[in-house]
Amino acid sequence: MQTTRKPHLSDDCNLASSNVRPRRAVGYVRVSTDMQATDGLSLDAQTAAIEQYSSLHGLKLQSICKDVISGAKSERPGLQDALESLQRGADVLVVLKFDRLSRSIKHFCELYETYFQSGEKELVAIRESIRLDSSLGRALVNILLVFAQMEREATAERTREALSHIRQLGYHHGKAPYGFKAVPAPDLPRFKVLVEDPEEQKILGRIKEWVDAGLKVPDIAARLDSEGIKPPQTDRWRTSFLYLLIERHGWHTPQPHNERTHTDAELLARIVELRGRGHTYPQMANILNEEKWIPLKGRKFTCSSVGKLLRGCDETKHQTPKRYLESIIEKMSREHAKASPDEPFQRPGLPKLAQLLGEAGYVTPKGNAHWWPAQVQQLLEGRFDSYYPGRSAAAH
Repeated sequence: MQTTRKPHLSDDCNLASSNVRPRRAVGYVRVSTDMQATDGLSLDAQTAAIEQYSSLHGLKLQSICKDVISGAKSERPGLQDALESLQRGADVLVVLKFDRLSRSIKHFCELYETYFQSGEKELVAIRESIRLDSSLGRALVNILLVFAQMEREATAERTREALSHIRQLGYHHGKAPYGFKAVPAPDLPRFKVLVEDPEEQKILGRIKEWVDAGLKVPDIAARLDSEGIKPPQTDRWRTSFLYLLIERHGWHTPQPHNERTHTDAELLARIVELRGRGHTYPQMANILNEEKWIPLKGRKFTCSSVGKLLRGCDETKHQTPKRYLESIIEKMSREHAKASPDEPFQRPGLPKLAQLLGEAGYVTPKGNAHWWPAQVQQLLEGRFDSYYPGRSAAAH
């Protein structure tokens, strides 16, 4: 007699699970430059742990991104690659510990709100075994990050105190300045003291003679190169290094600062505004001079001085989010006019503008890193102007 087995519920589950696509994962590992192989957190150890976890939990590990940089820094190439993998389709980001991802509470919160708050993507920390899909899990992560940030700040404080103590005792720490060399201290060889380097002192004497004779720094650099005198660490003498060397020894009086009625922030805001309108460096210099803006040093702005100011500033700190979007739209419009002069320009949609604001680091009036399209519309209409008075471009 042939018996027919009744279908079991597990059969349907097995059939369904066989058709489910395995979740794709990307790993992220990080060490600081001074922590390559301590506490079991070396790159190799983290990589092995992530590979083992992915295998045990049925995750398809696509790649492992690596960084050798402090977790206090938010701009990390490896982390950026891992986050881009999430956006391209990975489902899970796997790290060994939460502090590998970030040691800054603010930075971690920004990452969480941007990539994991919706629940579509999952963040896994192997050692803590905490899930972020519950309020308890998120609270525990915040506690862990508080201690991670406290540890980082305490380490920095201890380092500063130790270096200050070493210098107060008369010892030297770090690279020796040009003209000197660091040697073990006679009374305590594990510390260093500075002594004069005879060869470099001779070169310093010649540099001083040329300065007293009225030679300019670029001419001094050219003479040193032509005579085959090797500079420290580079192939040619840099004028910037010579300027610092000469000023440090008091052989040259730096140009005095100008008295100005405007602040550096106001000046940078105006420069950023002009840049956003598509002006070139020479054009910006001419406009600033015509509008009676005064540089910190010298009589007037030049192409190089404007470029130096722009390269050294974060433009988002001197622009309101509204002005930032307006400058982006203006730039896109100019580029479109050059590429397709016969076609009308279509402004990017509100979701795209919201993404640009988030990527630039702007927060909403309530302090959120995520912008909604409706908020962008209100921003462009000027309804949020009162929330961002500090970064508005100064009228002159």
